[in-house]
Amino acid sequence: MLLFPKLAGLVLIVLINGETPDSTVGQTVGPDGPQPPPTVTSDPLDITVHETPDRVSISTVGQTVGPDGPQPPPTVTSDPLDTTVQAPCILTLQPPKVVVKYGDKASANCSTTTDHIGMGWEASQGPVDMKDDVQLITWSVDSLVEWGIKPFCFMNPNPDKQCKVHLNVTIYKTPESVSISTVNHTGPMIEGGQYELQCDIQNVAPAELLTVSWFKGDTLVNKETFANSIKTPVNRSATLQISPSRADDGAQYRCEAELDLGPEGPQPPPTVTSDPLNITVHYKPVIDCSNWTPLINTSLDSFPFAVMGKPQWRTKWHQGTSRIPSTKRLSKKDSGQYSYCASNKIGSECCATNITVEYGPEFDCPSEYESREHTLFLANCNVTASPEADVSWSRDGRNVERPHNLTRRDNGLYKVTAQNKHGTEHHVLTINVLYGPEIESGDESVEVYEGRDVTLPCTAEGNPEPEVKWSFNNQSKTTGGRQTTLTISGATPADGGEYTCTATNTFGSQTRRVFLVVKEIPDRVSISFVNHNGQMTEDEPYELQCDIQKVSLLESLTVNWFKEGTLVKSKTFTKPTKTPENVLDMLQITPSINDNGAHYRCEAKLDLGTDGPPLTVTSDALRITVQSPCILTLQPPKVVVKYGDKASANCSTTIDHIGMGWEASQGPVDMKDDVQLITWSVDSLVDWGMKPFCFMNPNPDQQCKVHLNVTIYKTPESVSISTVNHTGPMIEGGQYELQCDIQNVAPAEFLTVSWFKGDTLVNKETFANLIKTPVNRSSTLQISPSRADDGGQYRCEAELDLGPEGPQPPPTVTSDHLNITVHYGPEIESGDESVEVYEGRDVTLPCTAEGNPEPEVKWSFNNQSKTTGGRQTTLTISGATPADGGEYTCTATNTFGSQTRRVFLVVKDDRPPLPLIISISLIILLIVIFIICIIICKKKKQSGKYDVQPNDKGLQMMLL
Repeated sequence: MLLFPKLAGLVLIVLINGETPDSTVGQTVGPDGPQPPPTVTSDPLDITVHETPDRVSISTVGQTVGPDGPQPPPTVTSDPLDTTVQAPCILTLQPPKVVVKYGDKASANCSTTTDHIGMGWEASQGPVDMKDDVQLITWSVDSLVEWGIKPFCFMNPNPDKQCKVHLNVTIYKTPESVSISTVNHTGPMIEGGQYELQCDIQNVAPAELLTVSWFKGDTLVNKETFANSIKTPVNRSATLQISPSRADDGAQYRCEAELDLGPEGPQPPPTVTSDPLNITVHYKPVIDCSNWTPLINTSLDSFPFAVMGKPQWRTKWHQGTSRIPSTKRLSKKDSGQYSYCASNKIGSECCATNITVEYGPEFDCPSEYESREHTLFLANCNVTASPEADVSWSRDGRNVERPHNLTRRDNGLYKVTAQNKHGTEHHVLTINVLYGPEIESGDESVEVYEGRDVTLPCTAEGNPEPEVKWSFNNQSKTTGGRQTTLTISGATPADGGEYTCTATNTFGSQTRRVFLVVKEIPDRVSISFVNHNGQMTEDEPYELQCDIQKVSLLESLTVNWFKEGTLVKSKTFTKPTKTPENVLDMLQITPSINDNGAHYRCEAKLDLGTDGPPLTVTSDALRITVQSPCILTLQPPKVVVKYGDKASANCSTTIDHIGMGWEASQGPVDMKDDVQLITWSVDSLVDWGMKPFCFMNPNPDQQCKVHLNVTIYKTPESVSISTVNHTGPMIEGGQYELQCDIQNVAPAEFLTVSWFKGDTLVNKETFANLIKTPVNRSSTLQISPSRADDGGQYRCEAELDLGPEGPQPPPTVTSDHLNITVHYGPEIESGDESVEVYEGRDVTLPCTAEGNPEPEVKWSFNNQSKTTGGRQTTLTISGATPADGGEYTCTATNTFGSQTRRVFLVVKDDRPPLPLIISISLIILLIVIFIICIIICKKKKQSGKYDVQPNDKGLQMMLL
């Protein structure tokens, strides 16, 4: 009999008389018994353990020797055999390791799958009393402040046994402060010296997980870790040896303390950075020295070779043993060898330079020359220079030969350049060649589509500038100057015909004719069914027809078919024709129930090539209705809902059935057999892959269903604009890339990113994406800014166009504005090339320059500086004298270039010319003679004969 059935599988070996038999149990019956003694062997005893027994004991083992042996059979009983079987202590910690900030909350679960008489937690904070009716027990501390804590979970499988598992706990504290300083040093550093920087980290734990990183600017230069088993907060310091050079002047050092607490700790690891430490490096002056060839009247302090040093240096000039003032202006006799020295408190440096003083070219040349076409150019233009200058002529930036026999092509502004190795001078000469008008050739015939604008150009050359006139049907259309364009807005067939352009000046006239052809556009584009009306049946073939009425240029026609805005077919025609024709195109469709309510349209598109943008005429939309063999109608057929908002749809039928309902991952509706309408509704739709469908069982053997088109959308969390790999101002003409980042938007396939410059749309981009869940997307824009773009604003706009079922207008999120600054070289405003002033009067010469950065403007006269200003500088000459006459040069300069403008000042004598004095004197003399003659004539009349006659009042004397 098996006394312990739960111990099956355990084979027991019984010891008899202190001996271990190999495989049998023997019986000793003495020398009188049979020899060898009779032996009977038992089968093995297998014991299987189903539970953990406290003790296994064996009482007796019998030996059977048959009926011929002693009766009862001989029996020997062993002592009890105690067998103890220990099961593993199955305890699971979750998490197995805890990383927690000092003072924060901490917790862990301890669970087991075995029976026990009690389990709990031992800890210096948050111990949990033993419980016997649980399989999971939690240790939790609201504020963990015990640095040496070593909690463990224990379990008592039985009264005589206990097992435990320790929880790995790491308590950390980020540094209270991280600071950087120099060791035993203050103030500027000396180039080549040895210095030590120190990084102090205050109150951090555990220090064994601390790494200190050193940075010079943004470059990592060193790392240091710490070997430390102390768990409580400590202070630590790290040092860095440096030997600065002049290139390090103004450099910034900083240190960064990082606690790398492993994957269980916070990500990224906590980091505290010091304030930057700016260093100043002093070094002795260094002179970039070479020979110098200045122009006459240049001062020594204009020496152009760079000096570098810190702190600020002082300079001295010597020639031989004599010290020379730096303000000395060089004359032709001052050529020779000089010594130039610079010194500061760190040291000094000198260089020897040979100075050669020479002078540049000077002009004796008129500023204007005018003559008829096909005459010889007779202007004299003399240049003096030392050494002799090379003289060249240029026009519009290209070198040309000096004009000889003048033609109209010689008309314009010439720059005469004289150059020697010490300077370059320019003289501007205007040549004015007079000739009759000549109209540029062009198209004899121009075509335009009805309703479009068209421009007829007429460009005429001539000197003097010709007057240009247009006429149509003997009626004047416009009058202009050298170039006149005639614009006809919204052309009609009545505008077709011959137009005449006439150019006239004092030397003649010329005429050009252009014939305008006004072409018709398609009258109408319509879409319809072929041999069908009303509803369509699912999976049946149908044909749609696009009818284009009266279209010209059939070889430029493309017919496009669209389903809900998606291009489904495109056909291009190649038949050449000039007269209007009617065109038909067909589209084969086999609709499914999901196409119910879909809209189809077709468009006729004429590619006009260089004549203008494509011309497109679109039909009205054709809505199709699709019915299933078992009629189920969804209202609405499509649902567009914001993530987390409420959504619902009705499913209805007009036929009998044995049940209908909704299947959906959210909000399913159980089948009902006594309704004709059933509603699916969700209070908060959060399943991005939602594909609900309504089903109906017309009979026990059939089921039909209709899927509800559900679009879940999420507007972007943010839209931002930035430049790619660039900061600061842009350079005119450079290539730059702007990037628009759209964060967390869905579905991206409906996303359109629009780029705006100011309020002008400059680009659009859409995205091909079948992912329904939120994603991040980026769009880029290439720009090449000009000076007109300085201060311009760019922005990008993310729009979700979810169709007519979505919110209207479509949700739009706009980035902040990105302001750009464009740097460009100076440009001086044009002005008079020659200015006249009477002697003794004041005169002002203006010079206005544009540029970014704002250019510096300087005036010079005879190689002497006259004034220095900002963006606009006027040079005022008070009480002009003949010595003030001559060429003045205005130069505008910034970091991107320079530009020069020259003005010739003519000082005129204020006294009247001698011929005028003589003329006035003769006029006065003639007036005096005339007055004398009148007086003499009156006196002669008064000395004639008189007749004296008496009257009542006396005598009356009358002149005879």
